[in-house]
Amino acid sequence: MSAISKDEVALYDRQIRLWGMEAQTRLRSSSVCIMGITALSLETSKNLVLSGIGTLTLIDSHKITAQDLQVQYYFDQSHIGRPRDHVLAEQLQLLNPLVTIRVGKSDQELSGFDVVVHVDSYTKAQRVASACRSAQVNFVAAGALGLFGFVFVDCGDRHEYVETTSAESSTTCVAEYVSLFDSLAACVQESSTVRLRRKYPPLVFVFQALMAGMVDTEDELEKLVKASLHNRSIPSDVVDHDIISRVAQSLGTEFVPCAAVVGGTLAQEVLKIITRKDMPINNWYTYDALKGDAIT
Repeated sequence: MSAISKDEVALYDRQIRLWGMEAQTRLRSSSVCIMGITALSLETSKNLVLSGIGTLTLIDSHKITAQDLQVQYYFDQSHIGRPRDHVLAEQLQLLNPLVTIRVGKSDQELSGFDVVVHVDSYTKAQRVASACRSAQVNFVAAGALGLFGFVFVDCGDRHEYVETTSAESSTTCVAEYVSLFDSLAACVQESSTVRLRRKYPPLVFVFQALMAGMVDTEDELEKLVKASLHNRSIPSDVVDHDIISRVAQSLGTEFVPCAAVVGGTLAQEVLKIITRKDMPINNWYTYDALKGDAIT
C-alpha cells in the first residue's frame, strides 16, 4: 500500500483520528462495486466516496425518468434519458476528486472487488451472492421499500476484525458468516411463536421471502411469505397479517428518509468490512420506520 499524501491527511483528518492511519490506508486501497442505483444506494455511495475509498464502480444502465427525480437528489431535468450510473458517477466525482469512480457492466467480473453491494432486483441477489462466494468477495445485499428496509452481510467463512476492548487495548477476532442461500433455506427451531418473534424480527422473514420472487399485491405477498415459512418448517403465525399488509402498501415505492437511514447503515457496514474495525452485521438487519426499530 502506498503512503497517504499530505492532502489526503488534511482531507480525512477527522476520520483518521477516529479509526487510525492503517484503516484509512485500507480504505484508500479498496475497491467497491454497487449494483443498482436507488435512493438507498445513492446515500451509500455518497458516504463511501466522502470517506475516501479507492475505487467505486457503479452498475445501473437504466435511463433516468421524471419519477427518479423525486427520490434521487443528484438528478435533475437535464439528466432525463441518460443512464443512472453515468450521471451519478459524474455527480459523485465532484464530491471527492481523489476517489476513482467508474461505470461497470451488467456482466462485470466481480473477483477484483473487496466488497460487492447489490441493491438491484431482490431475485437476482442469490446469483450475485453465489458468484461472490465463489470468488471470495465480501457480499452485501440491501433494499428499501417505502417505510421498511434491510441489509444482509456475508463476509465468507472467515472474517478477521479488530475489536476495541478499552481505550488502550484491542483484540483480533474472527467471525464466520452464513451464505445468502443457506440463510434463506435455514430452519429455525424455537419452542413457541412468542420466543421466535423475540429472537427474530418478523420483518426479516418477509424480506427473505421477497428474495424468491417479486409480487405486486398483498395477496401475492402473503402467499409468498407463507410458502417460504412452510418450506422452512417455521410457524406461519410468526408473521402476522398486519406486517404483510404494511409492507405490501410499500411495494414499488421509495421513501427518502427511510432510504437515508438504511443507506447510512449500509455504508457503515461496508466501511467496517474494509477497515476491519469492529464486526459487521451478521447476517440480517431490518429497519421499520413506523416503529423506529432497527434490529440485527
